[in-house]
Amino acid sequence: MTLVVKELTAERLRDLVQDAHLSFLFGAGASAPMFRLLGDIENLLTSLDSSDAAHDAKAYARASIYSGFFRCVVLRNNDLLNQSGTEAPHLLERYEAFLQTINRLLLERRSSLLNKQVNLFTTNVDLATEIAAESLQVHLNDGFAGRLQPRFSTSNFGSVVSRRSLQYDNLSEVPTFNLLKLHGSVGWSAIGEEASRPEIGLDIRLRQVAEVAEELDKVDAILAEVDADTTLESLLAGPVPPDAADLLSRFLDAYSQLAIVNPTKAKFQQTVLNQNYYDLLRIFSNELEKENAALFVIGFSCRDEHIRELMVRAARTNPTLQIVIFAYSPHAATEIEQAFDGYPITNSNIWLIAPPADAEGEERLRYDLPTVTSEFFAKVAPSSSAPKQSVEVKVSVQEPLVDLDD
Repeated sequence: MTLVVKELTAERLRDLVQDAHLSFLFGAGASAPMFRLLGDIENLLTSLDSSDAAHDAKAYARASIYSGFFRCVVLRNNDLLNQSGTEAPHLLERYEAFLQTINRLLLERRSSLLNKQVNLFTTNVDLATEIAAESLQVHLNDGFAGRLQPRFSTSNFGSVVSRRSLQYDNLSEVPTFNLLKLHGSVGWSAIGEEASRPEIGLDIRLRQVAEVAEELDKVDAILAEVDADTTLESLLAGPVPPDAADLLSRFLDAYSQLAIVNPTKAKFQQTVLNQNYYDLLRIFSNELEKENAALFVIGFSCRDEHIRELMVRAARTNPTLQIVIFAYSPHAATEIEQAFDGYPITNSNIWLIAPPADAEGEERLRYDLPTVTSEFFAKVAPSSSAPKQSVEVKVSVQEPLVDLDD
């Protein structure tokens, strides 16, 4: 046993929130069910990279896998921007509730030595956090600076925002959410010729996504549908159209220009923005090395080797670190334990929090983002309507001692 399976009490959670450097890690489950979980796509692409199949067959298989990921994860961000359909508003409500709750917690932190900042690390490439934060008008630092041509830099995450009262000239820190997208974003674009470190700009209108969609529409009819039961052998068996590599090259080239990390084990070797992504992982590691750091993990399966190893290394070298992993279900908790199997965690500072086992006839409890927000963090957050203190004022009205008309 390498993980400590515990019940997270309100008192323990309140202490962590009040006295620790706060970070969250969101995985694909945080944005489900609107964005489909990755399933076996990572293993399919990883096996494809090492396959010695014919060039046309590999191009056909890769394009089929990318098309499924693109339609289920990337393209649906248009629904988020337009807040169309039934799932997009529901997902945004979930993120808004989370941001509101954490914002209240930051406002009421009792330690004056800790800043009012929280890091939101995510492997998701969707725009749910950005749209929800803008709707609430909370301060979100996404690493971009500039108005007309915003550019991304990890140095921008060192900023602290304060507000000065015009009447009393007092200064107060504004709660800030630092959003660090470890796998890139559909709203990013690569700018510049340098292959390893181009500049990252904003593509908030999703022009590159639209270009990929246009190229995909031209070839979608010849591609295979990829689902949870798809095997690499079935994809390579085809039927592969003649000259598949040439037919699919425009779609594959357009897809490769997306500023996202593809779900493969060699993910950081295959992106045009790899150095920037390594910088984001370095920040993730540095935050875990801080004294009294706390990382809350939601919707993350812990199958990503890069991130899992950074978590384990920090847990071993920093005994003041507390990592709290919320498993979606009892079955997910078992899979997370298996992912950490063989890693010695001597400080017992990685906690696994799982919902109780399903009881016959009872509705299943699942630790998704809204449940974690309402059942854990909302219960230790102060009510937004409750005043910090009250002052009793008594007013007495008496007859004047002197006739005021004299």
